[in-house]
Amino acid sequence: MAKSAKRVISKSMSFRICVYPSQYDKSYFTAHCLELDIFGQDKTVEGAVGELLQLIENQIEVCEETGAQLQFFAPPNVWQKYERAKKAKHKLPDELVDRIISQANRHLGFVEPLNIGRRIDYIVGTKEVMDECQAALA
Repeated sequence: MAKSAKRVISKSMSFRICVYPSQYDKSYFTAHCLELDIFGQDKTVEGAVGELLQLIENQIEVCEETGAQLQFFAPPNVWQKYERAKKAKHKLPDELVDRIISQANRHLGFVEPLNIGRRIDYIVGTKEVMDECQAALA
């Protein structure tokens, strides 16, 4: 049973991520996975998303080992932030996403084709996040 669940999780799940300034400390960013209701935080967008990608993989691994439920959806206010950012076309730049995914893969010890990037469907951010992304690429 666990082997079957492992195949389903690793091959069919993809995740949407919304990045926004932390509600508690505006000097931090929060990267929130909508399908798992887990988040990473850091002083940079890159760090927050990188931390989240590692947490996603850890969560999947735990669920594969224990048979626990994987999906726990984020609260409605996070979905609303995601939809507003997507509608505003605030998709994180591909160059930055590629860099983040590459770093996360190294931290996780992944090599092709075990690429965490295959799990990511879409990453968007609020206006403040987009400003930070432009600065990170400059």
